[in-house]
Amino acid sequence: MLGEDELRASRRSDTVFVFGSGSSLNALDDAEWTAFAEHDTLGFNWFLHQDWVRVDYHIVREVAENDRDPAVWKPQVASYFGRIRESPHYRDTIFLVHSGLHSINGNRALGLRLLPDGSRVFLWRSVRGRERLGTSFADGLSHPYATLDECVNAAVLMGWRTIVLVGVDLYDRRYFWLGPEETRPEDTHRGASHTDRHSRAATGMIENMGRWGEELRGRGIDLFVYNPRSLLAGVLPVYELARRGDAG
Repeated sequence: MLGEDELRASRRSDTVFVFGSGSSLNALDDAEWTAFAEHDTLGFNWFLHQDWVRVDYHIVREVAENDRDPAVWKPQVASYFGRIRESPHYRDTIFLVHSGLHSINGNRALGLRLLPDGSRVFLWRSVRGRERLGTSFADGLSHPYATLDECVNAAVLMGWRTIVLVGVDLYDRRYFWLGPEETRPEDTHRGASHTDRHSRAATGMIENMGRWGEELRGRGIDLFVYNPRSLLAGVLPVYELARRGDAG
């Protein structure tokens, strides 16, 4: 278990690339992945399906579609953490694990010893519905709309000065590890298609992320989106790889 000081001291760069799971990841080339790997990398949710880049940090929060039905959560949890244990990109990952009374998947990850042996773990708690950024890990990471919010909040508290959101598309529900016309089973069960906007797109998340970006700029922290087509590009500046040497 890591403390806050140990977590912050693990950073190698002033820049972090935060990876979602949008299908735009499939359009990135080797040079882009190499450039990302020059800095710190943070994955969350379903980025574990990737086979492109070393993952320095991974946020564990959402895993199973139905946390109450063992017939659903047991195979999904086994698949999720089995992928992490098997992936060479997770050999030295620090896992930021959701903790607390309601953190079902985080508690399962620890209680069932599902993380790779010897993993370094940092526990954090979430505050649902709070739109302002959490001011410390003790204050809790804000979750007004989605896990992406907590990723950004964590990145700020860990001390990165440049935060780049990659593969956070939101204009549809296509995912990088599925076929271009394939709908994720979880979305099918909700009556949605791969062509529909992400479920969080119309909730206020985009506008709130824009407010966070503006606040962070005033604090000397740059929050970018990488995909110029992302719905977040309307509220955040688009990151240019030519800038990667600026932040060190």
